[in-house]
Order: sequence, then C-alpha cells, then structure tokens
Amino acid sequence: MKHLKFVLIIISISIMHSGCLRTYYPAVYHSSAPVIISETHNNLETSSNYLGLDYTIAEGSYEGEDVQMMKLNFLIANTQDHTNFNLEGFGYTGGYRVSGLGANYDGDKTFIGLGTDLRFNVNFKFGKVKLGTGVNLGLGVEFGEYYEFRKNAGNAHIIDDENSTVFIMFSVTPMLSYEFSESTILSAQINAGMPGGLSPSLVLNHNRFTYWISWTPDNDLFNNDYGVRLTLGVMIGLQDLHLNF
Repeated sequence: MKHLKFVLIIISISIMHSGCLRTYYPAVYHSSAPVIISETHNNLETSSNYLGLDYTIAEGSYEGEDVQMMKLNFLIANTQDHTNFNLEGFGYTGGYRVSGLGANYDGDKTFIGLGTDLRFNVNFKFGKVKLGTGVNLGLGVEFGEYYEFRKNAGNAHIIDDENSTVFIMFSVTPMLSYEFSESTILSAQINAGMPGGLSPSLVLNHNRFTYWISWTPDNDLFNNDYGVRLTLGVMIGLQDLHLNF
C-alpha cells in the first residue's frame, strides 16, 4: 500500500510539473480542417481537378498570440450518388507570433509546410438534399523558425514539446448539402478533429468554382473581429482552363 501511494504521488507531481509548461503544436493545427468538395456538372465516370488558395487568421495557443497562414492546394474530386472522394496535396506558409515567454523567445516566427490528405464521405440523397458524414486522414511536415522555436524552447524546458517535424490530421465531418441546380451546390459542414478542433464551414460550388468560409467565434467579438479563427478559400476547376491532368 505504501508503494502504491508513493507511485501515485510521483505521477501527480509529474502531471503538475508538466502542466506548468506551455505546449505548442504545428502551426497548421490552427487552421481550419479542409472541406469536402462536391463536383458540379458531375460525370460519374471521371474525376475533377481543382487548384485552390485559402487564407487563415487565428488566435494562437496563448494570450497575445496569433497566426496568419496562406495555403496552396491541388485536389482531385470524384462525386458519386452516395459517396464523395477527395485527394489533396498542399503547401503552406505564414507566421506565428509568440508572446509571454520572454525576450529570447517572443516575436514573429515564420513557418513552411507540405502535406497530403484523403477525404471520404458517405451520404444519403433525398431529392436535391444530401445528408452524410465523412472522415479526413492526412500527414504532413513543417519547418522554419516556428519549428526551431518549438525545438529549442522544448530542449531548454521552457515549453513542453516533442520536437517532431511530422504531424498527422484526422477529423470527422457531418455535412448537409442542397443542389439548387446542376451547376450550383451549397453545403454546410462541421469538421471535428485536427486541424482546427471544431471547424464549421459553408461551401458554395458554382460552375467549377468553389468558395468557402470557416469561422469559429470566441467570447469577445467586439475586440476580435475574426473570433478564434477565420478562413477564406477559393478553388477553380482546371477543366475550364483545359489544364486537367
């Protein structure tokens, strides 16, 4: 019994000690989870290719910190009556402003990253309405000043960090969509997982163009217009440019 009490005390002290340190994750975790794209003018036997760009501004992990990020992506989409498949490759860059750790660590830290993710959705169709759910699985790497900050501050025991350049992504995505016409589809999606934690999004597909917005509010909208996170994105179908691969 004494040995058990000793072990419990040691575990408790370890948890309390680790809880005193900040933890920083890859910057991409502060972005919104990728949305599922549905094809318009759909051909069940072929896939569509898209080139996209999105911008994110978000709160950082701690008070006084923020993140800005630009992401470029290439996506292959295949839409069937009851399934939807997206395969994406992406690259991103931006800056994370660190605050509250002292002069040696505070300041803007740039980052750059590459990754890929696979999204699969199963849905039920009721006339022009589709109701479904999907999953997103991804893997990436991140480098730059922000990664070096995480590594160096972690090694100095200023923060709690595992110093990994590789990150994984996983989220679950319930969604509801309405087909106004063969060329226009509007969907509401909520991604729960990483990146983004909880990412509610609106997605408009119109004539091979896709526009989407993801916004997560916070408790102080008057002093923070973008809330916890705001992401704006646009994609263009390469078929219209005769650049389909």
